[in-house]
Amino acid sequence: MPLPNIHADDSTTRSEFHPLTPDPVPALYDERGVNAAIRDVSIAHVAEDGLLAWFQSTWRADPRPLAADVWVFSPDFQRILVVEHRWRGLVPPGGRVEPGETPREGAIRELAEETDLEVAVADRPAFAAARSYRSDWSATLNLSYWAITDPALRLLSEAGQPAHWIDVGSDWRTFHQQDAAVMAQFAEEQSNS
Repeated sequence: MPLPNIHADDSTTRSEFHPLTPDPVPALYDERGVNAAIRDVSIAHVAEDGLLAWFQSTWRADPRPLAADVWVFSPDFQRILVVEHRWRGLVPPGGRVEPGETPREGAIRELAEETDLEVAVADRPAFAAARSYRSDWSATLNLSYWAITDPALRLLSEAGQPAHWIDVGSDWRTFHQQDAAVMAQFAEEQSNS
């Protein structure tokens, strides 16, 4: 199945958007968080086409919240941990990156808040995309990090957002349906490496 509007590890495509200039950052996010976001977008395993250019021109001119999540896989990459969001369906644990955090730090915090898991999260994100989380909201940068853990570990779900494991390749309801295919492809590539 072809994946929509993304590229994987294509340094030629990425290089056309460099260099990113160190412009002053609006007060919502400090330089450390924005620089980490720029770095992580540029090294993500998979990124939407034109994401770095969008981030530099659109997001930096009018910053929106940064969002981050963690794709937590079983060791065989056959299962993924999701939470049941009240209107977005099944999604990886994640949320808004707080001022003063890097996206990776925000992803780790959100994972712990939503599942009570503290696992080693990869430095290199699996996916980077511009996402709108409601039809009436503007797009924001979302970085998806990844981790591996035992599905037998105890989960302590956040109130109103049950967490559980599903098969990566299953047909599951999620707000950004195309992301499920990206997750399945990433899992397959990791299990074959």
